[in-house]
Amino acid sequence: MRENLLVVTGNPETKELKDMMPEILKQVGPQQFAFLKEMIKNVIPEPKGEEDEDDVPELVGGNFEDASKK
Repeated sequence: MRENLLVVTGNPETKELKDMMPEILKQVGPQQFAFLKEMIKNVIPEPKGEEDEDDVPELVGGNFEDASKK
């Protein structure tokens, strides 16, 4: 019977999945690609069309003039 032995040496690194995605995609087939694509859709919410990042949020809890008098 053959034994398979794998030895990994070196310093561990922590990387974000988005940084490793290009290398991962080179190694997967069409079924795995479709699975990854569906998985990413479920994890990352789609942006809402109504709200823009540049919008200024509403002032909560009074106004600046009252806060400056304290």
